[in-house]
Amino acid sequence: MVACTAIGAALMLSSLTGVAQAAPLMKVAATGAQTTVAFSVALPLRDKAGLESLVARQQDKNSADYHKWLTPDAFMSRFGPSADTVAKVSAALRAQGLAVSQKGRLLHVSGSSQAVARALGSEIAMGRSASGFVRPFAAHGMTLPAVLKSAGVVIMGLEQADLHAHTFLHRVAMFKNGTLPQNRSSQTGGYWFTDLKQAYSYPSYQAKVTIKGVKQRLDGTNATIAILMSSDVLDSDIDMVFTHEKFTTYSGLSANPKLHKRVMVDGGATTSSDAFDEASLDTQEALTGAPGAHVDLYAIPDLSDAHIIDGYNSIVADNEADVVSSSFGECELYYTAAYNDGTDYTSLLKTEHEIYLQGNAQGITFLASSGDEAGLECVTPAYFNGQASQYVAGVSTPAADPNVTAVGGTNVVTRYTAGSLDSTYVGENAYSDPLEPEDPYGVGVTISNAVWGAGGGVSQIFGKPVYQWLSPINTGSSRYRALPDVGMQVGGCPYGAVTPCNGGDTAVNGHGNTQRSYVIVADAGSYVGLIGTSVSSPEFASATALLVQLHGRQGNLNPYLYLLGALQSATGIDDPIWPTTAFHRNIPGYNGVVSNDKPKQFGRFYFNYTVGNGTPIVTHFIGAPLVAAAGAPQTSSNP
Repeated sequence: MVACTAIGAALMLSSLTGVAQAAPLMKVAATGAQTTVAFSVALPLRDKAGLESLVARQQDKNSADYHKWLTPDAFMSRFGPSADTVAKVSAALRAQGLAVSQKGRLLHVSGSSQAVARALGSEIAMGRSASGFVRPFAAHGMTLPAVLKSAGVVIMGLEQADLHAHTFLHRVAMFKNGTLPQNRSSQTGGYWFTDLKQAYSYPSYQAKVTIKGVKQRLDGTNATIAILMSSDVLDSDIDMVFTHEKFTTYSGLSANPKLHKRVMVDGGATTSSDAFDEASLDTQEALTGAPGAHVDLYAIPDLSDAHIIDGYNSIVADNEADVVSSSFGECELYYTAAYNDGTDYTSLLKTEHEIYLQGNAQGITFLASSGDEAGLECVTPAYFNGQASQYVAGVSTPAADPNVTAVGGTNVVTRYTAGSLDSTYVGENAYSDPLEPEDPYGVGVTISNAVWGAGGGVSQIFGKPVYQWLSPINTGSSRYRALPDVGMQVGGCPYGAVTPCNGGDTAVNGHGNTQRSYVIVADAGSYVGLIGTSVSSPEFASATALLVQLHGRQGNLNPYLYLLGALQSATGIDDPIWPTTAFHRNIPGYNGVVSNDKPKQFGRFYFNYTVGNGTPIVTHFIGAPLVAAAGAPQTSSNP
């Protein structure tokens, strides 16, 4: 076994920090009267209670609506804003000289700063956050026209607070131009995608199944994964990671899998984005785990809420993706009034929730990384006012939304066999690592209790969903949504960790356990080692694509996950060869707030705040326990 300090010697460590800041913007200039300003208008759904009921029935095997998915047109006809409402709101905006176009339930609006100010009843100014992000915003509270106000619209993209709050990967360990990672010569280190496929028992590449009378390889064929991120990727990098594992040699195919398509939303993004590493990771983890699937990259200009919502809306309106993976998130509390000088922005979370509901009704599954600050996701409001602060218990959005599957995770440990690439599963740990004091968003306040690890805990905004109420699994909260729901490889020992990475060498953190791991992807022509729940979400998307291939669209996946978890707990058998054992469990760990011993207090029905129901045994998770599992990397069963 190699300690994190030894790994660090083989890596170039780098820090990538998102541009999150939830404090009000600092005005830097008035906009010119003719400066073009764009924003979005979300129109509320009709019969939201009826929609929630339908989505629940679509997951009930005893219901006539079970897995009967709506088309976007059918959804809009039944639950979307009425044609009359759309027409009246659009007319009111056009009457002010603004251009209006519709996609799904969103209106995209643009016009001169002067016209926007007149239409919304507020001066439009340019503001800069502490992180340097500059954008237009409504300098005063908006006074909406009566038509817009009575329609209950939500204006997005002109918030007074800088809610560019979704950070993509806070800390990344990057491997470049050094010796090869060590998992193939010891138990820990860097994992190639083939190592993870063997460790998590993905189906053998030679396994064939008959679906609707057609015999096909169980590799994600006919499933589509959408990645939402603020960057483009290099096709050559995708080719490079498959080439390293000799995919064509062992698969018998003539070419490596490729990105299926790019969709540029709101102008899209280029490879010069600071999210390039993240987009490379997301697309490669999804495609290498399900090489037969279509992987579509939805690229947005940045990770501001308006662009994120536009991205989700485009995915749902296009209705091509079966699974959507999002490797970004931020403390849900940053949208509350306490963090925004008394202005409540949780309407943005409600707007996102309605898009997830629509997607679920169409059969789309949403996944999101659960965060990288372990159980301490949030700083106190004082931080954004330049006062002494600390990290406190909290969870990340969008993972906290009950119609999104939150993906946490662990450090995987595999078997080491000299002279072999064997990566058989040995175990996992979810120990957190203390970090050096940091100023996470650059506001001039240093915080000393930062910690690295997969996010998890209990939401303070979203109520406890039905699937957690009905399940005998005790999540530890009788009122609110608990997360994550599932876990996979995350990795540890980030930039800024207090070394050696041994959890602080405390009893609750593993008595000095130093087993830390990372995954290897191709990045601008070099191999790099990356860590974070940004790994686990697209990785789990690939496993979910296999489930979709076998059984069709799934919609909200969480009821299925909790059913599998309850069945495994009811048998009391965690043996990975047992058919009802869908998850690896009994994973030791600590998330800075709660120990993974916590499930012992819940009885035999397992749940914890690092991996939720556990980490998947993929052949069992997809309902194919008799299908042969992938063997050692770089073989015909695991190319």
